[in-house]
Amino acid sequence: MEPSIYKYPDIFRRAHLESPGEIPAEVAFLQQVWKRHRKSPTRRVLDIACGDSPHGRLLAGDGFEVVGIDRSPTMIASGRAKARDIKNLRFYSRAIERFRLPERPFDAAIFMSETFPVIVENADLLAHLRSVARALKRGGLYCIDIDRQDPIPRVPRRTIWRERSAQAGTLPLKIREFNHPIAWHSPLHSTYELECTIEFPNGAVTTRDLIPVRYTTPSLLELAALASGMFKMEASYSDLSFTKPIQKCRYRWLGILRRT
Repeated sequence: MEPSIYKYPDIFRRAHLESPGEIPAEVAFLQQVWKRHRKSPTRRVLDIACGDSPHGRLLAGDGFEVVGIDRSPTMIASGRAKARDIKNLRFYSRAIERFRLPERPFDAAIFMSETFPVIVENADLLAHLRSVARALKRGGLYCIDIDRQDPIPRVPRRTIWRERSAQAGTLPLKIREFNHPIAWHSPLHSTYELECTIEFPNGAVTTRDLIPVRYTTPSLLELAALASGMFKMEASYSDLSFTKPIQKCRYRWLGILRRT
């Protein structure tokens, strides 16, 4: 069986088209959001689906206390190694749909890197929101980063979407992306397949990941928040901007939920 790209923590972000400077810009914007929407200072942050927590490392460097959770043992191990000398960043291995933590409540939670739409089933989505709510103080903020999802044609069979190349340090990456058929009644926006060939010096390795993507818009996130009984939608922002209308969102948007 081909391995997952997430077995290679230092490569997967480049395969997903993360650009230099993107994460520092996200961290700076999050801090502005907290100042804008919280009367009390934000000191403790929960980083959900954190991977090796690049956001958490930057926040910890700015004096925040950060806890990261992720389902991947490889990512957690990488995060702990990179944060070995950072005392105010800790990690737990947890499923994102349902979790509890031996921690006192957080001021804010973040779900970055546009991963939120992989929570597909209604029961899992509500369980996730309730798990996050239990970890937050009342009035705490949950900031969710979501990719803009343009309509895509339904395909009758597995169909290649695009081919591209990238570079992870000195390693060339050859990437092919596919779409898969989706039933009309499915909540999925797409079933996305990522094939990445990593040209290691001692030979190429091909990874493969099948990623379900649930269609998520601001109004649907607002509805899910209300259905959870523990959140309300506070705001949504386009492309890390406080002034760009959501209708002019080009790449991604940030949903802000408040713990009721």
